[in-house]
Amino acid sequence: MTSPVQSKNKSRSITRHASKSPKRKYSPARVQTSNEFELEESAYLDPLDSSRTLLSNVLFERRDRNTLSSQATDLFNSQVIFEEETERAWLLENMHSTTISIKVNNLLFTVNGNYALKENQPTILFLHGFGAGRNWANWIKLAYPLDQRGRYSTIFIDLPGFGRSSGRTLDQTSWKRYGPEIFIAVLSSFHLQHSVYVIAQCGGAATTVRTINRYPQWFRNRNLVLYNSVIGDFGEAKIGDFEVTLARFNIHIVVFWIPDIDHTKYCVAYKRWNRLRSSNFRHLQLIDFDPKTQTMKLFYPLISVAKMSRCSLKNKAVVYKLSDEHIQQIIDILDRK
Repeated sequence: MTSPVQSKNKSRSITRHASKSPKRKYSPARVQTSNEFELEESAYLDPLDSSRTLLSNVLFERRDRNTLSSQATDLFNSQVIFEEETERAWLLENMHSTTISIKVNNLLFTVNGNYALKENQPTILFLHGFGAGRNWANWIKLAYPLDQRGRYSTIFIDLPGFGRSSGRTLDQTSWKRYGPEIFIAVLSSFHLQHSVYVIAQCGGAATTVRTINRYPQWFRNRNLVLYNSVIGDFGEAKIGDFEVTLARFNIHIVVFWIPDIDHTKYCVAYKRWNRLRSSNFRHLQLIDFDPKTQTMKLFYPLISVAKMSRCSLKNKAVVYKLSDEHIQQIIDILDRK
């Protein structure tokens, strides 16, 4: 799967929680089933609702590490990816590693994440695509410029089956139906009191679309940026509900499309985005990228980071290489009123 756009160019108020988590063990099963694992907090439907309508079947517990994970530390110290000392220093000082245990009905998921949150800043959740080498690190080059230029807080996670989260390697079928619940449990674990922005690719974008249909309050009045959002099941009761939801909650989506063998213009999602573009639907914008000029040399050189990912890239970090122009384009989209 390709990443967004190539680069043409080579610059707190946070509550820390002591980690009590045992050493991580991956479940050999598709998901863990537990009748004994007790979590205390429930995910909530609407971050702006002071009464906090809770989902009793979606529980979570977030435990921050005392220090950055070894993966994050090794990655942030890479001068290959982070050439400027100011960026490396900012990441090492401001990013925090965390583990979020989530229980949906009777199924237990463990989500690995890294974040930089500041009080009164809007928050962006980043979701990776599906495939070898896909994890929280893919989008990390956006963390520093979003804080400096856009003043956004950022959350990066490994979806189940990827990176250091629980689940069978690269398997989505075991948790796909619970993706929206996992999504809002992650957000609820940070006790956010505002709706969120999202930047997501491929399978992560599909998970976002299904979450919008099920829990739109989390995205009210926000702009979302999706890349190659291939999706067959939108999670609607009937076709057209998704567009109604976008309009009702004033959610705006920009979809960037980079055609390749896995993301053709003949897939269900692209056809739907294109129909909306043709009808001038104001809550969704589809932007086609030219693969000849915008999908070459899109990654930084792979660097060695132990246990960063899965499969053949288990000990490698894959980081998207984004141009300054595209980073500013993303910020401009997020800033739209």
